[in-house]
Amino acid sequence: MGGFIDMQQLHDELLTHLITTLSPAQMAQLQPHLAELIQPAAQEVAEDLIAYAWRDPASRGRGELILESYASFKAVLYYRLAHCVWNLPDPAHGQFCAIALTLSNQGKLLSGAEIHPAARIGRRFVLDHGFGTVIGETCEIGNDCYILCGVTLGARGIANNPDGKRHPRLGNNVEVGAGARVLGYVLIGDNVFISPSCVITQDVPAGTKVKVVNQIQLQKNDESDASNYLGAFALDERLHVVGEVDISHRVTLLDADFHPLSGVVLEPTVKERHHLQFRLRTLQAPTYPPRLPLNLKVCGAKFEVTLLSPPGLSAMVRRLLQTSPLIVGG
Repeated sequence: MGGFIDMQQLHDELLTHLITTLSPAQMAQLQPHLAELIQPAAQEVAEDLIAYAWRDPASRGRGELILESYASFKAVLYYRLAHCVWNLPDPAHGQFCAIALTLSNQGKLLSGAEIHPAARIGRRFVLDHGFGTVIGETCEIGNDCYILCGVTLGARGIANNPDGKRHPRLGNNVEVGAGARVLGYVLIGDNVFISPSCVITQDVPAGTKVKVVNQIQLQKNDESDASNYLGAFALDERLHVVGEVDISHRVTLLDADFHPLSGVVLEPTVKERHHLQFRLRTLQAPTYPPRLPLNLKVCGAKFEVTLLSPPGLSAMVRRLLQTSPLIVGG
């Protein structure tokens, strides 16, 4: 199929999906609007199909293969139908919204991807291996975007989120890697690349590449929504902890199994608000090499943060202990 789409065949395909998904009563409600529904949906699906065939090497450019057997494309196809139904004039107090949600749910059942019919998605959209992807109600996605599996374009909270704009807005030609989370009403500019497993909660300017350079596990025992930004790195034989820290916070080295690292102590050399610096010193020769990568726990009065494998920390401890080889774990 590649760059050529048999539009009559595609119209028939979409009509078949409507008939097999909806009840006779729902089809009767849609009957006066089928022409204005099928035509724009077919045009958008055709462009999505060509984009998928062009950008996904595994399909070998075979649009008919994607249409017939790619589950992730079913999610997009049903979204296009559901979105058109969602936007129909609805004097009957929600009947078309209910039909749109039925179509959207069918796409979810077939693909494992959930796209709310009210979301606004631009042209030539590719959802590749889309299982587990969630696109929220107020989300906006520009043209020529490419999203992989396990992506969440969602609200920042878990329950009781407010009405209004609470989901991200993506510009044109944005690529989002597997497992990434873009949360809240954040603006992602054009030509942005978000690498797998990133968590985005702030605006990203156009032309930016975002990747994970450190991972943070944050545990808090209060009810505040405020997040504590923390980071750590080793430089010039010193360990630096930066962010929302002060002299009262306790810092502990952990091995790959999250056990305290014995035989090594942290001696403070700088203790300031937003910056703690430490020199590492050995108390005794280790009986066995520590398991890598090393982690760092920071404890305050109302939170506990574990920084996973801060850059340079494992290498600095290896030089300090002069142990070789190290056992790699974690």
